[in-house]
Amino acid sequence: MILTLYFSLSITSSGYHSDTSEWVLDTGSTYHIYPRRESFASFEELDGGLMPMRDDHTCRLVGKGIIHIKMYDETMRELMKLRYIPRMMKNLISVGVLEAESLIGTLGEGILKMSSSSLVVLKGIRRNNVYYLMGREYCW
Repeated sequence: MILTLYFSLSITSSGYHSDTSEWVLDTGSTYHIYPRRESFASFEELDGGLMPMRDDHTCRLVGKGIIHIKMYDETMRELMKLRYIPRMMKNLISVGVLEAESLIGTLGEGILKMSSSSLVVLKGIRRNNVYYLMGREYCW
């Protein structure tokens, strides 16, 4: 199954460091965002553009592409049209985009599930009131 993800940013682009291998399931994002060029399975450079951040800063959009994700159950997913923004400190997956693509989100007992019919496509676990993807990037 191929997931196409888009985001608007709700996490600040600077001021703290984080584990860039974790993916945040973000309800305020317009695009999926990723800060490391070397992990893209395919990549298309874009002629810039600025992305507004929640903290009133802007970050330059450098490109877009595909990232492979290995899920909690060892299944593979492709996140397509992922925006490459080198200054980002978090990997973001837009819950709104997933919902717009007909996935249904359910919450309970600290777990966020995004499903298509009875198939759970993505699952996140809550830590400090933020949902983190139960999965990781996968380099071929």
